[in-house]
Amino acid sequence: MNKIILLVLPIVILLAQMGCNEGSQKRVEVVDTRSRVYAFLTDMNPELHQAMSKMEEEIALANKKIQQLYELKEMFPDQRNMINKSLKQWQVLRKDLGFTSKNIYVKMEAAYVAYKIDEIQGQKKFSVLSQELLKEANLVLDNAETTKSLIEEELYDK
Repeated sequence: MNKIILLVLPIVILLAQMGCNEGSQKRVEVVDTRSRVYAFLTDMNPELHQAMSKMEEEIALANKKIQQLYELKEMFPDQRNMINKSLKQWQVLRKDLGFTSKNIYVKMEAAYVAYKIDEIQGQKKFSVLSQELLKEANLVLDNAETTKSLIEEELYDK
């Protein structure tokens, strides 16, 4: 029985580590995506970026106040009505800030993606345009070569 456990344990540990690595990789991708969107926002609209940062600070403050009120409620359960009133106000504020922040972020993300799509399509448009220009240039060069040959023939024919 102990031999089976010793054989199976390293496999379980390896699988657990692989699962943890996969989860952390997804978190890194999410963070990278958010950082790209925020960098885009900083470049395109610094004032909105400042407002979003301020909103995040306010959400953090609301979370801190809510935690403090829960702690106060535990210490003074007889005063829960008064504490609940304040708690509810902070929770509503946090909810409103969170909803607004998330709503703006979704729109910012959509704007970033639209910008990148245009950028990608712009490059494709440039690629198509450059191919057309290359064809036109080659046609002009071919015509020039033909014209040059005709001029040389006339020159040598005289």
